[in-house]
Amino acid sequence: MKTLALLLALGTTTAVVAAEPLLPLPEAPVVLVSSDPAALDRVLTGGLRAALCGKADAKDPVVNGLRQTRVGGKLDEQWALFAADLPLSWSEIAAMKPTALGLALLSAGNLEAVLAIRTPLAQLPLALPAGETRSRGGTSYAVVSRGAGDERTLDRRLGLAWARVDGTLLVATSERALLLALDRAAAKQGYASFLPGFLSARLDLSALRGDRYFRREFLFAEGLEGTESGVLLCALREENGRIVEVREGESASGPAAVRWSLEGRRVAAAGWEPSGRRFASALRRGLLEPVPSPSARPGLALKPLPDPNAAQGERYLVDLTKPVPASGEGDAAELPRWTALLEGLPVEGWGWETGIDGSRRLLLKVPPAKEAAFLTLAKATLTRRAGAATPASSRLDVGPSLPGLAWVRRGDWLWLATSESYLAGVPAPAPETGLVRWSRLDLDAVRAEKNPWRDAEGASFEGRVRPFSDRILGLFGWAPGTAWVTVERRQEGSRFKERVVFGSR
Repeated sequence: MKTLALLLALGTTTAVVAAEPLLPLPEAPVVLVSSDPAALDRVLTGGLRAALCGKADAKDPVVNGLRQTRVGGKLDEQWALFAADLPLSWSEIAAMKPTALGLALLSAGNLEAVLAIRTPLAQLPLALPAGETRSRGGTSYAVVSRGAGDERTLDRRLGLAWARVDGTLLVATSERALLLALDRAAAKQGYASFLPGFLSARLDLSALRGDRYFRREFLFAEGLEGTESGVLLCALREENGRIVEVREGESASGPAAVRWSLEGRRVAAAGWEPSGRRFASALRRGLLEPVPSPSARPGLALKPLPDPNAAQGERYLVDLTKPVPASGEGDAAELPRWTALLEGLPVEGWGWETGIDGSRRLLLKVPPAKEAAFLTLAKATLTRRAGAATPASSRLDVGPSLPGLAWVRRGDWLWLATSESYLAGVPAPAPETGLVRWSRLDLDAVRAEKNPWRDAEGASFEGRVRPFSDRILGLFGWAPGTAWVTVERRQEGSRFKERVVFGSR
């Protein structure tokens, strides 16, 4: 599990050299290639190295979170069977002095993959199990155990087959996968680096989004509903002492992103979201109705009172142990009016900020002519939630002068927050040509909030994963030296280029 699964978590590539030999990896939805494993080894530190070397702490949130999922639990169990035949981790791979390596994931459900390691060593530093010797096109290979890619078996999904061809060790989890790799080697086909860097990846987005395991296990809507299409290429590089991830792919062009200054303000995270569909949820959950999962039918649930003249049954009390009947379900309240208003603006993108003090701010383009309608609906939501909302010049209070919603206008843009104090000094935004998405994240500020996040997401148990606590905060724990992350995506026709920079202290 530690090598195959966690190599996938790295997600990215290598230096492009015209004469670089191809690794005979079969076509697959996910392909990773490194033409500079020594450089990759140098940057593997902290929790990431521990995980790849099979030494991750049993209490590590990423490991625990992965084990709670169906694929993760299955992978952990199956890796124990695989490792009994061939103990393989990053330590063993690095000991082979590889000049290139790659991984092709053919099927997540069948745990079917091929690992290719090009090594100059005639004698490998680990013993390969003998298995049953077979031949394909004059090349000998060994089948130690058949996997789910061969038999669709539930007993042994991670099988083991291997071969050495043209200075490359091929290790596969099924005989079928190994034969595909041997056929590629015979045809002198395969993959080299996709983009310059020390690790690269090629992702077939259509195949991944159509895979039921990916759809079930991927915890964030961006991977399933994003505008990206076709093949996504990505790479990890080292630039000026920093790790940088670059991504290239196809995406429909959209309006230019808006940017504003963060200088001199205590901002933990900020960014521009190009999808207008998410604004209503962000406004509701972040400011107007701050609960993790607000109801789609938040209107007051009503049903007739018991008939006091009934001959039978309880005439005076309501049984609270019984569910409310259909006639008493709540309605959508003012939510349809919000949908109509936001579609009429229309919302083509919006900004967001989180302050180090816990404040939340949203930025939306609302022409002055639409401001009154926007605030009327905000008042309706606050009234439904709190019973009453009192308007002032630039805020709505609830209850005994408690903060409900505050706003500040900057041209055609409204900054929104729960309190006027959170809007002090907010700048005017301006569009930036070619830029379609950006964000900046202060990791130290996010790490400081880990306990409240874990309390909000609740306990982790089998079948339930906490996306932020187990995945985001957990992976941040693997890279303690990384202090901030920035993301910028720029559009060039029908293609985009994105850079993710990991900054250190």
